[in-house]
Amino acid sequence: MRRKYPFSFSDIAKEAGVSTATVSRVLNGQSNVKADLIEKVYNILEARGLNPNEYIVQAPSSGRLLLFVLPFEFNSFFNEIIKGAKASALQHGYTMMILQEQLGSNTFSSFEQLIRHTKISGVICLNHLNAQLMHTLSSIVPVVQCCDYDLNSKTVSSVSFDDFKMASTAVNHLISHGRRKIAFISGSLKYRDNFVRQEGYLKTLQAAGIKPTQRWIINLPEINYNMAFSSSTQLLSQTYRPDAFLTISDLYACAVINAARQLKLRVPDDLMVIGYDNVDYAAISSPPITTINTPKYQLGYTAAELLIDRIQNPDSAAQHIKLQSELIIRESTTPKGGV
Repeated sequence: MRRKYPFSFSDIAKEAGVSTATVSRVLNGQSNVKADLIEKVYNILEARGLNPNEYIVQAPSSGRLLLFVLPFEFNSFFNEIIKGAKASALQHGYTMMILQEQLGSNTFSSFEQLIRHTKISGVICLNHLNAQLMHTLSSIVPVVQCCDYDLNSKTVSSVSFDDFKMASTAVNHLISHGRRKIAFISGSLKYRDNFVRQEGYLKTLQAAGIKPTQRWIINLPEINYNMAFSSSTQLLSQTYRPDAFLTISDLYACAVINAARQLKLRVPDDLMVIGYDNVDYAAISSPPITTINTPKYQLGYTAAELLIDRIQNPDSAAQHIKLQSELIIRESTTPKGGV
């Protein structure tokens, strides 16, 4: 039997400046709606003297909802983390909602309203939040950080990879093959994992007596193939060019390999390339990509375990867990004749 509402979806949509379908998704408690759109619908209902919570169809596990919030669009890396987090949530009787949202001072208010209105029990956060916003968020709901972690936090637990060690391992692998002109492509350094990987790259070069070339260090604002392709094409077009790349994403590594191919450079003979994360297309690239295999599923699973433990034991101490990774050697760094 369909539920009756004392208002028209189309009227609410018109006032809020959204589609009727969006109003329907909001009132049916679906998670694939941006926080600012949810806030618009809530505000229209409240302006009419109505309590939004009375008209939202709550999930069967209302009160046992976890929110997984990530800054970028879904990709192979995030999907594996989400699978792990969902598996843990299911085992403990929780439902997990997924939100793709760039959190910051401009979006935090609507995000906070979303948490309060949907009665979220805890948040797994892959976004970068400054100290003030993270303090505010953790005072509202238990939080676990992934990737953009704060190892000194006494209130927010975190799960991360051994980023410094693996960046160093990758650089040493390239150096062992005689490569000394090593470029580095990373995402934004506001994310701690990117910053730590860059530190591992720089310090390993310095320990080997190699002076880093500043113009070969590229920090892109997001994981974007076209940006990486353009940047690597520019570097490889120079007379004095890198003979190897360490990238913090397999997508970046694919972009470097394709840029090299366009410029008639051979991988790995002219240019060696290492990626990061070991997502599915790293193995089917041409050539297959040497990459750092990060335990993505385990990251999500562990984050959910920490979050549920904090929900069930509010006075428990924050924990900071670092997961081990490994270098998977493939043809993008394997010269003809052997490793």
